Amino acid sequence: MNPKQTKTTSKRVIAAICALVLALTFAFILTACSAFTDAIKGLFSGESANVQTEQSGTQGQSGTPSSTTGDTGTGEDASGEDPEDTSVVADPPIEVGSTVVQISSSLTYDKASKTDMTLVATHENKSYYQVLGMGLINDGPNARVRVVSTSVGSSTVQLDGEHLSTLDAGSHYFYYCVSDSKGAVHYDPFRLTIVNSEAKPTDVKIDYDVDCPNVYVTFHCDCGGAHTVAFDGANYAAAAGATRARITKTVDPAASHNATVTCESGKSTSVNKTSPDAAAYSGGYLNYLYSYMGHKADGYIEDDDEAADLLEYLAYDGTVLSKKVYVSSAIHSAINANASAYLASVQANITVPWSLHFGISYSDVSREVTFRVQDTNAGDVISSGYADDRSDSDLAVVNHCVAKNVREKGSELAIDNKKSVGVRNVKELLLAVEKGYRPIAAEETLALYNKARDFCYTYLTDDMTDVQKLHVIYDYLAGNVDYDYSALNLYSLIAELEDMSLSAAQDMITADMANDANGYSESMKAVMTSARDTATSTSDLISKLKDNYLQRLSAFSAEGVFNDGAAVCEGISYAFMLLARIEGIECYQITGYATQSGWVSHAWNKVHVNGNWYCIDATWGNIHFSDTKYVTHRFFMVDEATFDADHKEMIGKLGAGVKTLAIGDVEYYKSVETATGQSLYIANNADLKAAVAYFLAGESNYLEVLIDPAYKPDSGDFILAYKQIKGTNCSLNYNNEGRVFIAFFAES
Repeated sequence: MNPKQTKTTSKRVIAAICALVLALTFAFILTACSAFTDAIKGLFSGESANVQTEQSGTQGQSGTPSSTTGDTGTGEDASGEDPEDTSVVADPPIEVGSTVVQISSSLTYDKASKTDMTLVATHENKSYYQVLGMGLINDGPNARVRVVSTSVGSSTVQLDGEHLSTLDAGSHYFYYCVSDSKGAVHYDPFRLTIVNSEAKPTDVKIDYDVDCPNVYVTFHCDCGGAHTVAFDGANYAAAAGATRARITKTVDPAASHNATVTCESGKSTSVNKTSPDAAAYSGGYLNYLYSYMGHKADGYIEDDDEAADLLEYLAYDGTVLSKKVYVSSAIHSAINANASAYLASVQANITVPWSLHFGISYSDVSREVTFRVQDTNAGDVISSGYADDRSDSDLAVVNHCVAKNVREKGSELAIDNKKSVGVRNVKELLLAVEKGYRPIAAEETLALYNKARDFCYTYLTDDMTDVQKLHVIYDYLAGNVDYDYSALNLYSLIAELEDMSLSAAQDMITADMANDANGYSESMKAVMTSARDTATSTSDLISKLKDNYLQRLSAFSAEGVFNDGAAVCEGISYAFMLLARIEGIECYQITGYATQSGWVSHAWNKVHVNGNWYCIDATWGNIHFSDTKYVTHRFFMVDEATFDADHKEMIGKLGAGVKTLAIGDVEYYKSVETATGQSLYIANNADLKAAVAYFLAGESNYLEVLIDPAYKPDSGDFILAYKQIKGTNCSLNYNNEGRVFIAFFAES
């Protein structure tokens, strides 16, 4: 199914359904984002960027970037180690090879072979469904899982060796999925150990750009052991797991140098760095020119990785910015051959969540090249002015987010022990925090960062566990942040304009603005009107609405949460990541697709706690009955198997699979203790009655429980429990998604 077509169609249909359902008394409404999801990175991906190239002799603006407050936070620590969390991750406490699936073949793979790996499995009375995890795709032309044979009770599949050989040596986790006669899918985790019998150092580089003027020898190796780094005859040690060694002696960047990296096994790789062209240092390009994401780099661009770093730095500046650099002969040849193709290839290696317009000025003689980026608007974020005037807006909220006010404001938080980096705007701040840095910001960016820190001072305490902290963050975002439907509706509108004539597109904009249900503010309508009336083509119209407006809306970033109190899933997941990272909890934003009546773009989070990864979706974390919004924990700290039913992570160009498999499941419902010592995990009638009493004791007619698969109550059992406790009759509005039963009692 075409994702773009699905996104466009689904959102229009769902919007209409939403309007109907909201009119029903005591109707069960899915989350504030839920099936109306979601406008996110798919619209802003770098893959759709327009690469602008100037021909030989069209020299562009040169020079250094404008001065930016806060760009002085370089702070390499004394050890010179990477700032990212490098603690050893414990093996998840899972039973590998449980009673559902038995894999009889070896679960050790030698990546040096690059041959397909065969898995032979038995699964009584069940049929093979898929293998899930680590970027595996089991259908289509780019399949990484091939079914050899399958029948009820057994199967043989092959995992693509070319893909497995790209994974680092060590333990990796997967699910072997099978389905039963009723169509239910069972996920059985297994651990695959990847080794490399031919491990030797690769990608060895003498790197001047990690933190100028310091020099490092960087490398990659799968041996798992320590390494010795020889640089111009002097030896340096690199501990097991390290990927670089700092050269402590004075290094002349204008001279030639040699480096050899040797494994404990004795295998080694050597490189020679020849002296650069005289113009590289006579022109000052070997001197420090810019600082970005924890490292300082010079202006001599030696390879594509350095070019990608430079383009990402320019993109995150948020203004029209150019920088003249000196490039290697290989890069200069590639630019001369096809500058547009070169820019596109480098851009494919950067991660910027909005559309980009790069340009380049160069000469076919000189190796001085000016790169520039324009119209990114990264630093210019604006509010949609969204005011939710729907009948279910401004509801009372029931959640677990209670102000503690125990921490002293201004006291040290976990993030304060991280390496500091300067950031120029909120988008760069979010990037820095997700990479594990402490941001140094100023003005509006600092103000937003302080709002996030204030949340941690107000609602979290030092004696909370990580799970407790995540619970509070989840409840706050799910319960207190409105969903910005105006941003979603504009996103959907823009997607529908793509194949239209200009006149038809203009008419659709007029009709959309006239529909009050879309929630467009007067400021949004003014922008839409201007774009409609000044566009010279449909593509120009889309660019005015998307590149110059939509992608700047605060709803798609943390500003929507902390400044406006309204955002879409992307903004909510960014805020979740920011708060978790401030507390020292490893957390990433995940993008992909979600469904309840058609696949649409969506964003959520993964967190790393106590050696396990977990999925969290705060955007889908609320429902509302009557005049109250309730936080539900269906999507709090659960595993990939649970999320796979309605969340599909998108990684790489193939657009499928997962990068980090979430094995852990906290089981929130089992952790809640009722007055009689039971929990919200319902296995019998006594548990059911205790759970009903637990919610009613809190003066809430709302209930959410997890039901044991072997216990099959119906709505009448809940109504009976209500009558036994309250002494009155009631009706029950409920939703039973199989895993979690959610209901609302209405007295009759």
